[in-house]
Amino acid sequence: MTNLGVEELVRIDHVFITHSHLDHVAGLALLVDSIQGKRTSPITVHGTEKVIASLKKHLFNWVLWPDFAAIPSNEQPSLRWQTVEPGKDIVIGSRRLTPHAVNHTVGSAAYLVNSARAGFIFTGDMASTPELWTALKAEKKLSKVIVDCSFTNADMELAAKSMHFCPRSLIDDIRGVDRSVEFLIYHLKPGQEDQIMRELADDGEGRPFRALKCGDEFIF
Repeated sequence: MTNLGVEELVRIDHVFITHSHLDHVAGLALLVDSIQGKRTSPITVHGTEKVIASLKKHLFNWVLWPDFAAIPSNEQPSLRWQTVEPGKDIVIGSRRLTPHAVNHTVGSAAYLVNSARAGFIFTGDMASTPELWTALKAEKKLSKVIVDCSFTNADMELAAKSMHFCPRSLIDDIRGVDRSVEFLIYHLKPGQEDQIMRELADDGEGRPFRALKCGDEFIF
């Protein structure tokens, strides 16, 4: 998580979208605009069929934002869409990415990323999804999980209604995950960060939880 300059943005070849909510796609709109005319090939944007359909209809529609899949032309666009399917691997260089369906808005997906040395998963926003943790039991290289925990336990009902985790629901969901796996927490509601992390530490039975910060970098 860091701030990138234009020269760094231009080097991005692939973007993986977990779901279509604004806080997760606004950066995509600005990214494609920033690199317009500075690349010789389009950025490939990966997402499930329903997520891509939502982005085409509601964002890249010439009303909220230009359709960069047709700019500067249909033959030479600034972005191209690539549909992913849960359970089907995408191989990019030496890395293998596997989408997994998660319980959030329609079409949401987490992405498991494996290199030759290690693996991590970025869940995107989600609520209880037992099938995800069951699938991850077979991933021997998994060392980190980047996961949403948006609300305090006092707002458990709101967390469930909006399909997010609070500390209690997250801890209940991950009981079967190996205790050596580090959980990196993101999407904490402003002003509630310290309370959420305290509740995770108090109820987490010794599991390693850490709040992500801007500037954190991880090499896999």
